[in-house]
Amino acid sequence: MTEDKLENNRTHVFVIDDDVIVREVARVTLEEAGFMVSEADNGVQAMEAVGNLKPDIILLDLMMPEMNGFDTCSALRKMPGFELIPILILTALEDIESVNRAYEVGATDFATKPINWLVLVQRVQYMARAVRMMNERIRLEEELQQSQKLEAVATLTGGIAHDFNNLLQIVQGYSEMLLLDKNIDEPDYLELHEIFTAARRGGELTRQLLNYSRKLKSEKKRTNLNHQVHQVHKLLLRTIPKMIGIELQLDDDLWYVDADPLQVEQVLMNLSINAQHAMPEGGKLVFKTTNATLTRESCSSHTKLIPGDYVQLSVSDTGHGMDSETLDQIFEPFFSTKAPGVGTGLGLAMAHGIIENHNGHITCHSRPGKGTVFTIYFPTGETSQEISIEKAAKKETDLRGDETILLVDDDISICTYSKRCLEQKGYKVLTAADGKSALELYRQKMKTIDLILLDLIMPGMGGAKCLQKLLEINPDIKVVIASGYTPDDNTMQIIQRNTRGYLRKPYFGKQLLQTVQSVLHSH
Repeated sequence: MTEDKLENNRTHVFVIDDDVIVREVARVTLEEAGFMVSEADNGVQAMEAVGNLKPDIILLDLMMPEMNGFDTCSALRKMPGFELIPILILTALEDIESVNRAYEVGATDFATKPINWLVLVQRVQYMARAVRMMNERIRLEEELQQSQKLEAVATLTGGIAHDFNNLLQIVQGYSEMLLLDKNIDEPDYLELHEIFTAARRGGELTRQLLNYSRKLKSEKKRTNLNHQVHQVHKLLLRTIPKMIGIELQLDDDLWYVDADPLQVEQVLMNLSINAQHAMPEGGKLVFKTTNATLTRESCSSHTKLIPGDYVQLSVSDTGHGMDSETLDQIFEPFFSTKAPGVGTGLGLAMAHGIIENHNGHITCHSRPGKGTVFTIYFPTGETSQEISIEKAAKKETDLRGDETILLVDDDISICTYSKRCLEQKGYKVLTAADGKSALELYRQKMKTIDLILLDLIMPGMGGAKCLQKLLEINPDIKVVIASGYTPDDNTMQIIQRNTRGYLRKPYFGKQLLQTVQSVLHSH
């Protein structure tokens, strides 16, 4: 087969002509050149079939019984999806009136009878290339629009998260404060604890939304993946259709891995949503974890894996499955088997990127009608680190202090809560509602201020600008950013270079005190 045949292998040509000899010659000639060919002997028959055939190019005779080529071309152009399909007119008419009329109703080009079939094939090949170029341009434009839409969603989510986290900070903070003053047997202790727990879950949900909508830096820590499976399981029970059963097969003695818990949950959610779409009439979704020691032999089929200890996590469904052609593309960005408008085509690509970032590996096995299994391998870490972290967590620390803290936040309720937390432990606290006020106060009392707790998003002068001005006054100043807003990569790099810590709202009172003490005692 020639190069042209290979290029045209999937191009579908629809020949509409009442002359059976013309149709037959066209079919044989075009198929020999590598095209797929369908036929109709008049306009009426063509209009009945064209919606299901979805051709790439149409060859159309003008003079036909029942419905001529002019009317057929006009009707085709009015059909959704046929506005740009090349329509090549095959006709013995050469008068200027017929030519103009054909162009007016939507013809792309002409070929006059008797037809030079060698020339016609070349013209169809040219049209096929033009169609591919046009389709590629449309695809790229759609991907650009989708990327812009996702970026807009990320920006909107970040703004909403900032305000929502501020509200949660007040609910979580004051309920935590009230709980510390109560015994577990007091009448309203359980109700307060429920409020505190709900606020904490709200904070976790907000962080998940931020993680799903923009690329965040991984915050890896010692993790038991069973916990992430349970977290996702709770969420799926509230969101997935009831006709889909969820089964957990989790190893009770699972090894720890170094992983970002939120990103692992994102991967599990993406795979679960993919499974849900594969089971529109119901089925079973299974999560399984197990320890696995891979040998050199078992790694031979997975070139990115090296021999060693791994935690194996699999997500399987009983859905309609995929063929080998689809399997080859599932991790490509924007590839989707769903209907237009359903999904972004990024879910599995994001999952693949996250696993690669964890030095892991993800595979997929599927057959049409037999369901799908995604298997993920996470490398294990050093157990000594796990032990040291546990010991550090258990170590009691005196959180009291007598230094002076400047709180900068436009939310009066958050300022009041944080001020109260710090003053209860002996700290002296000053407050400012925006960056400009904070600068004025710092200039007046910089000799007595030991640390600044600075919000990012404030009216007037925001936190980033205020930080820049503070550093100009005192390059050695100790600043901790406390914000419900997730900054972009550039802002985060500036924060990491020029501040001593970052508190993500909503934070616990103990987190605030530990961070303050850690920064104050650092050199």
